[in-house]
Amino acid sequence: MKYLNVQEVNPSLAAIVNEVSVNQSEIVITRNGIPLAKIVPYTIPRIKHYPLRGMPITISADFDEPMSDLWEALSE
Repeated sequence: MKYLNVQEVNPSLAAIVNEVSVNQSEIVITRNGIPLAKIVPYTIPRIKHYPLRGMPITISADFDEPMSDLWEALSE
């Protein structure tokens, strides 16, 4: 990570942004040695895919009925 003073950034901002982009590195901008901001490379957000969204679903009529096999297994 590179550190630059605010006065160094203003005249050469285009070159600094190019350096961040090309090297995929971060640059911290400081004033009197105190960090003020960080320039980081932009990353393209990943698109979330939901393959089941919009598909019709069917719920069985006895969905909320007790399962007899389960009760028999638990009673043993």
